[in-house]
Amino acid sequence: MKQIVLIALACTIMAFCGCSPEKTRETQQQIPAITLTPADKEKLMAFQKDLLNIENLTDKAVKLAGDELKNVIKGGDVSINLPSVIDKAKAECLQAAKTLAIKAVPEALSPESKKHLEDGKAGLIAAYMAYAESFDAVRSFVTDKNPMALLEYRKKNTQALELYNGAADKFKTIMTAAGISQ
Repeated sequence: MKQIVLIALACTIMAFCGCSPEKTRETQQQIPAITLTPADKEKLMAFQKDLLNIENLTDKAVKLAGDELKNVIKGGDVSINLPSVIDKAKAECLQAAKTLAIKAVPEALSPESKKHLEDGKAGLIAAYMAYAESFDAVRSFVTDKNPMALLEYRKKNTQALELYNGAADKFKTIMTAAGISQ
């Protein structure tokens, strides 16, 4: 019986560490060039800068938690810092979602462009919420030593990454159409 549990745990860990389903990304939708006044272009660039600032803060916490978790999965000891790192990453993700929810999309854009930005913003919010849920699964793994929690983490983390990439594509499409470098 111990051997079966050990094999199941090893397969779970190998699935978590080694396999990452690669989906082909949808081709970016092309929209016509957007002509903006210099003031409106500044507003759009400020919006982009705000999003990047939120992303940079959250990204650091998410990567640190992921690195700590990978260390544990590869056989390292559970560090004393892991629970606090997980809690910080989850809090950063929830804060990022809350901050994004109150960010307003610049008004000077066409309805189609605004819809792209709103959809992208909604995708980022959903991505950060999925990341937060993935850290709940990590917490469950750390406290309960339940290997199935790793599968839940992987599922939520993959979902978050897909949502994030879709949102980033929407932002990139609008920024390219507006002639703003990334």
